[in-house]
Amino acid sequence: MSGHAPRLFLLLDRAAHAVRQRLERRARDELGVSMVQVGALFHLIGHDGCLHKELADALGIQPAAVSGLVDRMVAAGLVVRRTCADDGRAQRLHATASGKRIAGKARPVVAAMQAALVAGFSDAEIAIIARFLATAADRALWSVPAPPTGKDSS
Repeated sequence: MSGHAPRLFLLLDRAAHAVRQRLERRARDELGVSMVQVGALFHLIGHDGCLHKELADALGIQPAAVSGLVDRMVAAGLVVRRTCADDGRAQRLHATASGKRIAGKARPVVAAMQAALVAGFSDAEIAIIARFLATAADRALWSVPAPPTGKDSS
């Protein structure tokens, strides 16, 4: 790469923040729920009866955070918990009729936001962006050694 490299960390952070804010605002205004709740509903509809840990993994959040999320969704009537037949200590999660209605209303909202996000980019460019973002999410950047500071450590 010639010249100055783009400041990818800054750009990724700014883009993630801006997109998240716009999605959240639109989800709250049009659906009355958060985007993480929409994501949870989408997952539960496709994986009816999943466990808390499975939902946490699908959403990329900690199991402790999913407990609070599920509590709020149960209180809102979007999700129900049912005792797992295989393990009486575990609970399986199911979207309610109300949760399914919200998810149905969310699909065109999410599709419109996706269309706006990719507008002006070719399919090939989107494939590269998607590959870059997936790689960035999976890359173990903490294992990259720090550059030398220029100070003598002896």
